[in-house]
Amino acid sequence: MIVNSDNYSNFSRYKTHVKTMKLRYFLFAVSVVVFVSTCKSTMDLVPTKARRVSPKEVTSYHSPANMKVGWLPYKDLELKRTGKNNWVVVKSDSTREGAIPVILVTYPDTNDSIWLDMNTDNELLGRLMKHTLMTQIPITEPFGDYLVSASCSKCHPSNVEIRMD
Repeated sequence: MIVNSDNYSNFSRYKTHVKTMKLRYFLFAVSVVVFVSTCKSTMDLVPTKARRVSPKEVTSYHSPANMKVGWLPYKDLELKRTGKNNWVVVKSDSTREGAIPVILVTYPDTNDSIWLDMNTDNELLGRLMKHTLMTQIPITEPFGDYLVSASCSKCHPSNVEIRMD
């Protein structure tokens, strides 16, 4: 039998082509399995319930907390040492005067109020206002103790998840 080298090389190319096609089919099948398995977990995250609210039909309101910006006058003062560990406050030679802004939070129908420095961190200010509006407990210092005493978990039902960040 005479073997033509051209026929043999074609057969060899055919075998290589079949192996490549099998590998491609296998990789395609694996990618389909991975795609379907990852999409399935995403589909499970879709909520099955919805809620419709109507802002025009509010049934009740919490007590308000009012905020105002006030301007407090100041005069520059100096600390002078009178002894080794003794200091006194005296008027400054520069006699600079001015006014600094502060936030006044008041609660109508009560005598409660608090002055907040304008340098209060925005996140802290937002948390203080949210806690005072939701719990109806006036803001007090120190703020860390206030946020513990005016905790959202005191009002929320136990089955409601509370985001504390």
